[in-house]
Amino acid sequence: MQKRILTGLLVFIFVMGVSLAVSADDVPYGGWLDTIIAEEEASTAAGVTKLGTGDLGVYADTITEVDIYEMILENPEILYAESFGSYNELSFNPAGPVFEETGKLNPFAVPRVREAMNWLIDREYMANEIFGGMAVPRLFPITSAFPDYAAMIEKVRELEVTYSHNPELAEEVITEEMLALGAEMVDGVWHFEGEPVEIGILIRSEDERTEVGDYVGTLLEGIGFEVERRYATAAEASPIWMTGNPEAGRFHIYTGGWITTVVARDQSTNWDFFYTPRGLGTPLWQSYEPSEEFDRAAERLAQRDFSTMEERAELMALNMELGLQDSVRIWLVDRLAVNPYRYDVELTADLAGGISGSWLWARTIRNVYEVGGQVSVGLPSVMPEPWNPMDGSNWVFDMMLIRATADMGYMWDPYTGLHHPNIFESAKVVVEEGLPVTKTLDWVELEFVEGGTEVPEDAWADWDPVEQRFITVGEKYPEGVNARRAVTTFYPENIQQDLKWHDGSNFSAADLVWGFIMSFDRAFEESDFFDEAQVPSYESFMDTFRGARIIDQDPITVEYYSNLYYLDAEWYIPSLFPYFAQGPGAWHNMAIGYLAEVNEEVAASSSKADALEVEHLNMIGGPSLDIMYNHLQQAMDEAFIPYENTLGEFISEEEAMERYQNLYDWYQDKGHFWLGTGPYYLDAAYPVEGIVELARNEDYPFRADRWEMFVEPMIPEVGVTGPGAVRMGSDLTLDITVFFADEPYLYEDLDTVSVLVFDEADRLIDTVTAEMVEEGHWRAEISGDITSRLSFGSSTFETVVTSHRVALPVMEALSIVTFE
Repeated sequence: MQKRILTGLLVFIFVMGVSLAVSADDVPYGGWLDTIIAEEEASTAAGVTKLGTGDLGVYADTITEVDIYEMILENPEILYAESFGSYNELSFNPAGPVFEETGKLNPFAVPRVREAMNWLIDREYMANEIFGGMAVPRLFPITSAFPDYAAMIEKVRELEVTYSHNPELAEEVITEEMLALGAEMVDGVWHFEGEPVEIGILIRSEDERTEVGDYVGTLLEGIGFEVERRYATAAEASPIWMTGNPEAGRFHIYTGGWITTVVARDQSTNWDFFYTPRGLGTPLWQSYEPSEEFDRAAERLAQRDFSTMEERAELMALNMELGLQDSVRIWLVDRLAVNPYRYDVELTADLAGGISGSWLWARTIRNVYEVGGQVSVGLPSVMPEPWNPMDGSNWVFDMMLIRATADMGYMWDPYTGLHHPNIFESAKVVVEEGLPVTKTLDWVELEFVEGGTEVPEDAWADWDPVEQRFITVGEKYPEGVNARRAVTTFYPENIQQDLKWHDGSNFSAADLVWGFIMSFDRAFEESDFFDEAQVPSYESFMDTFRGARIIDQDPITVEYYSNLYYLDAEWYIPSLFPYFAQGPGAWHNMAIGYLAEVNEEVAASSSKADALEVEHLNMIGGPSLDIMYNHLQQAMDEAFIPYENTLGEFISEEEAMERYQNLYDWYQDKGHFWLGTGPYYLDAAYPVEGIVELARNEDYPFRADRWEMFVEPMIPEVGVTGPGAVRMGSDLTLDITVFFADEPYLYEDLDTVSVLVFDEADRLIDTVTAEMVEEGHWRAEISGDITSRLSFGSSTFETVVTSHRVALPVMEALSIVTFE
């Protein structure tokens, strides 16, 4: 598999070296391509077939089906990149235990029933049979290919044993809880108030989740439930499980699929996202009710409320236990995926997110044989939900297209997960002495100070929704306040002249301030923009936020103070650049949506739209467009400056009128209100046909070759040899090879090489650090003291290699018989 990838890259290098020597003057600004056409193709088989015929240049799905993988291998015109960030789960509807709208029983309102589902399903069977061996079992909201899994391996193995497949225990627990709910078993079928208990499984129909749903349904039927299998596409399922009212009882279980779009060096926030109302503002998430202990433990990790790595590990272990007891969703498998594209197309994929999750895909995609031209990209679904920056579509394939139109202040390294400056230039990070923070890259300066940093009195600390102004630190904290992390972000000179929104408006500090206001105003009942779903995330944010201010507008310089810190100094520099949860937004196009929502004609979030029975704001299509157009006319008539008490300092009436005119002209030309600053702009969107057209942004201030350093990930290739058997109490030597592309992996590029020793029952006995013999050759000496603690049978010696070049740990296991 690795050889296949290397061959494709060598062909590209040959062509570039001989046929396409592009001088610096010929490298275009924006993307390499003139246009990108994205089209919906739900069938992976059809998508791969179209790659072979040349009708598509890229099929941006993370493919795990063995038969499709074999199609790719058999076609010499198709290459692929591997990715490790896709995973599957079962999401439970926790409403009830009796649905308000139907009066029917929902057993999954009970945490112990949800917990028991971990024992009922057989993850090994699913990985090997349903996913054809292109998956591994998953029990936690952390990915087995990412660093946290290796760091927590002892707790991982302990809980994997505790929650291993045990259908008898599952049935015992479920029976106990069903009886407590007042249900009874009649002729082998559970009944409640005289009616059979029917479980509705919402099953995705496009991929292996069809088999997953059928399998789970069969298991539930086997323990006395009636099951309704409802098959649905992404577009059909979303209004039911994601944005529908859980109390309507339209589903009990949804066959979920997720992708971590970037290499996650720290996944400790996942419990807070996946198990608490702070995760998303959708009705399902707002129905989550974790125990007080679990809620606090998850929040502490999300807020980095720990001072040492040991304390973090304790919190991680606690969340692993409590998450399984809650099990509002249960994890099934991590998937090894391939991301196919044609040999005459080149682009950068992410080790986690593949092509669809890569932030760099649009910045690097090109035709091998020409500069410019067009590439067609196939996607399993296109625009199943509305696009709006604050609470629009969260589908990975929509987000892939959205990222092509957008910038963030920083950009992700697709192999290590570290951040690089994108729009801002550099940063200085000052953290409290003793916190476990390190730095790797030179663009960031890291300092430590005892007791943290005092926050300036004039920094913004909170928001007054009535006066529509920021409350200063001096007002909120009259005695003063310190922050564990203080960051100064420096934007380059002339960025406000060089960087433009796609309608031609100059980027300005007002865009930053608007975005920052959005962190506050929607969470206050006194605000006309109030959205109840924003309250949990605001409250969590305010637990750690201490202040921010813009200390210079030319060049823009931002100071930010918080008790929330990150293990890597490079991570999440708070530049205030206006990229929201679901995309980019300028103050002037978002102000039009604001006017429409305040007038209760649309709502940015699906939960508020449902509550008001109005349109879910869609900036690219549907009835929202006419509504926004009417409010654009209003804004132009009034020279409207939103939040004028605050933004009036940053926006003149002349600038407001110029921006609105630009937006008016843009809408007349493009027929939508979507604005970004990225290398491509949204040229046209056809939701019914499932087609999106992107065009190169010729005004982009950066050249297309800016990220060409990311060519291929250096994933270590690990081999382990040792004896077939060892007497307990005897010494043991393991020889380990670590190579890449037939060359030794250099010592300076490696982080750790260690061996985990497990006994017959998969209990972790000890960890041994290997020593380098020579470049590419390592040796682990397992002492007689360690082998004496093993039991008779087959013991496992798992080598774990971590690298500075990629964030994915590589694990290679060797089984050795231990005897007395």
